[in-house]
Amino acid sequence: MFILLLIASFLTGFCLLKKLTAIRSPIMMISGSFLIGCLFSGTLLYWLDILFVKTLNNYYMSNIVYLVISAAFIAYVYFTETGIQKEFLNMIKEFCRDKVAVICFIAFILFSTWFNYNTFSLSNGYITMSGGAWSDLTLHNGFVRSISLGQNIPVEHVYYDNTPIKYHFLFDYFVGKISQTGLHSVHALNLMCLLSLSFLLLMIFQFGRTVFKSDATGILGALFLLFHSSISGLKWVFDNLGWDMFKKMYEKTGWLGSTMFEGWGLFNLNVFVNQRHFAFALALLVFIVTYVLSVYEKETNTSKPVKAKSTPLTQSNNYSWLLSSCLIGVTVGIIPYWNSVVNTALLSFLGLYTILNIRKKEIFQPMFVTTAIAGLVSLPQLLIFKSGDSSLNEYPKLHIGYEVGHFDLFDLSEFYFKVLGLKLIIVIITLFIIPNRKKILFLILSVPFILANLLQLGVVLYDNSKLMFATLIFINCLAAYYLVQLFRQKSLIFKFVAVILCISLMVAGVLDLMSVKNLPKVNVADKSDFTQWIIENTEPGSTFLTLPSIQYNDNAVSNILMAGGKMYVHDAADSAYKLDERFNNLNIILRGEESFEIIKSIIEQEDIDYIVVSPELRQSEKYTVNEEFLNQNFTTKYNFNGISVYSIN
Repeated sequence: MFILLLIASFLTGFCLLKKLTAIRSPIMMISGSFLIGCLFSGTLLYWLDILFVKTLNNYYMSNIVYLVISAAFIAYVYFTETGIQKEFLNMIKEFCRDKVAVICFIAFILFSTWFNYNTFSLSNGYITMSGGAWSDLTLHNGFVRSISLGQNIPVEHVYYDNTPIKYHFLFDYFVGKISQTGLHSVHALNLMCLLSLSFLLLMIFQFGRTVFKSDATGILGALFLLFHSSISGLKWVFDNLGWDMFKKMYEKTGWLGSTMFEGWGLFNLNVFVNQRHFAFALALLVFIVTYVLSVYEKETNTSKPVKAKSTPLTQSNNYSWLLSSCLIGVTVGIIPYWNSVVNTALLSFLGLYTILNIRKKEIFQPMFVTTAIAGLVSLPQLLIFKSGDSSLNEYPKLHIGYEVGHFDLFDLSEFYFKVLGLKLIIVIITLFIIPNRKKILFLILSVPFILANLLQLGVVLYDNSKLMFATLIFINCLAAYYLVQLFRQKSLIFKFVAVILCISLMVAGVLDLMSVKNLPKVNVADKSDFTQWIIENTEPGSTFLTLPSIQYNDNAVSNILMAGGKMYVHDAADSAYKLDERFNNLNIILRGEESFEIIKSIIEQEDIDYIVVSPELRQSEKYTVNEEFLNQNFTTKYNFNGISVYSIN
């Protein structure tokens, strides 16, 4: 059934784009069908789930109802759009005739498949995760399992239960629905992630075609994103020159880093190893930016020049632009619960692009409608993020120079030169040689980078870095354009310099790719005895109180999440919630220093179903557990392999 769900999503996206836009590029249509289809399908599925859970306490009917609605919409478009079946087949044929695009897409698919399965895989009853991404992968897979097994509707954070979620979650939710319909959570997550990364790279390729009319620019732009290079890459080469340098490269472990936070891998492939949902949102970002520029900058370019359809307001008494504006506006508006940072980047782009064209009615009018709808739909969701006990209710706040901790032009310049390397110099040079209109467009696309250095978006640095990543995509294409133009010069010297510069912009990324290959692996039992006990003997989505910290091994927490359970509190939820009160309750319960009646009232008030004492909890120096108190006052539900489970019933 998961195949039907994915096909329905793709065809729904295709019909939406065909009915409401005038896209002619096969790459745009195929990529958009996947991205828009998943976005709208996942959002609709979630609201259907809430409806049927609230009214019928049914967690599965939404799948059937969604397929019926999708089939009805597809049938409606089929019967109202003459020749749409032929156009669909022609789109596929045109794409297949585009040899460069096909070769690139196949390469992107192959790389993305290896990349995702190398860091997260299933074999012989064990789930293998890359050690460097243990915490994130455990969380993502736990979210997926909470949907497919745990009946987590409306969605709550698996590390902070009994409270509406305060962070973007719909990507993992949609993966969970795919898994619920028959595909193992590992394969469901990897499938969506590899497709998302592949379409992100394909859209960067299309962006190069659209803006610079250059396949080579698009290809290099995609490669520069995958193999981001900083000064640390050149430094590593010089430090390791010798006959065994390539052997050292092949065996390299750990992320390169010569400045603050770089060793965390915030700007290299580690982002996609850990932030599994990020590629999908970035692909949407590039799709919408490319769509807007292709329509209003009149620079759409496919493998073969085609005569573009009339743009909005160029036909008398034709208001078809309104439908397109509504679609893009709603698309951007429902992104916050998929990725709030990308939603911020898109709102800034749409708003500034609208202002830029304030004197051009044929652009300003549809863009104003698009931006207004996007803002109005986004606003309630962004306000919900900041409501209640959310740790986000103090953000965003002014913090100039947040990336380096303070405002100092010299320190900021040094930091970004080290992070961006020679790319920074090349981008600055390119801005001087491109037309003024493109200068302005790329300055608009650089606003997320500026915001990341003016505002602090959350408790930790990651969201600010994601904003910078949104800009990095586009400045990569600027650097790529310069190198392509340099290589096209007749002189062999220029060609040689272009090749050397190109290598220098990817060397650190290639080194970090070796780090991805060599990441340590951790095995987690897919169906441990404890996991099976939870599935067979507890209510789906039960709440467990246990050691609230990351443990880099097969442990009780990972077993709970594998079974679709949720935790009362975990320190990894600090980016979305204020945890002090729950940590205080956890300590009161585990220490057993208060009366049983007081502890029982806390457990009942907080809807805690089970207390789990694991070997890791017993050995913890931070948390004290009074097992004698638990044994005397609670019912022992499970006791095997050092794991004991208690409840008040």
